[in-house]
Amino acid sequence: MSTDNPEITTVTSKGQITIPSRLREEFGLEQGTKLMVVPTDYGLVLKKVELPSVEEFQQRVEERADENELSMDDVNELVHEARSSAE
Repeated sequence: MSTDNPEITTVTSKGQITIPSRLREEFGLEQGTKLMVVPTDYGLVLKKVELPSVEEFQQRVEERADENELSMDDVNELVHEARSSAE
């Protein structure tokens, strides 16, 4: 990753930007990729968010279900854990 050759993009009236193709390829950004926008003292940082697949999530639920009965709170906790591990 190099910061020697910065790219310039424009914000549209809808608040959208186009990430230059060279950077999309370098970082594996495809249509539907989720990005987290993090405000910092220096500007905005974009971070790719990798969410677990449905199969991975189902496996986590099944592992927890084997231990005990799942309440709705347990399921919500699993969702939050899965999202946190993607960061």
